[in-house]
Amino acid sequence: MPTTSEPWFVAERSEALAGLLLTSRKDVRIRQERKLDTGLDFIVEIATDDPLSIQQFVVQVKGTTSSNPSDWMQDVKQLFRGPGSPVYLPVCAFVVNVRDNKAVYAWVAEPLVEANGVKLQFHEQGDFQPLDTAAVGEIIDRVKAWYEALPRQLTPS
Repeated sequence: MPTTSEPWFVAERSEALAGLLLTSRKDVRIRQERKLDTGLDFIVEIATDDPLSIQQFVVQVKGTTSSNPSDWMQDVKQLFRGPGSPVYLPVCAFVVNVRDNKAVYAWVAEPLVEANGVKLQFHEQGDFQPLDTAAVGEIIDRVKAWYEALPRQLTPS
C-alpha cells in the first residue's frame, strides 16, 4: 500500500520484509500478491493435510520510514472500517519500518472462536503489536483455529 509521501522503494521493501516474516513458517505460502493498490497486498495460504481444504487470510502491508505511529496512522486508518465491512476472510494490517526492519501488526477482521461459533471481529481502529516470527506464529494459529471451528458452524447437526 504505497503512499505518495514515501520513496518508491518503501512499498517494495516493506512487502518483501512482510513476505519474509510470513514465510518463516513452513506451512505458509503467499498465494497471491497484487502489485496494484487494490486494497490488499497478500493472500496468505496455510497448508493443511486435506488438499481440498483452503485456509487463507489477507495481509495489507504499509511501508514507512518512520517509527512514529502518528506519521503512518493516517495512511492505515481507512482499513479499519468496523462492523458492516464486506470482508469474509481474516485480515491483518502490517506496518513495516524499512529503515530499521521492524514491523507491527493489527487485526482488521479478527478471527474469533467462541462457545457459540466463529466470527470475524471488525475493528474501528488498530491495536498495533510488535510483529516478529513469534507473532506470525500466533496469527497463523488463530487463523487455523478459526478455520478448524468453522465447519461446526456451517454443517448442520
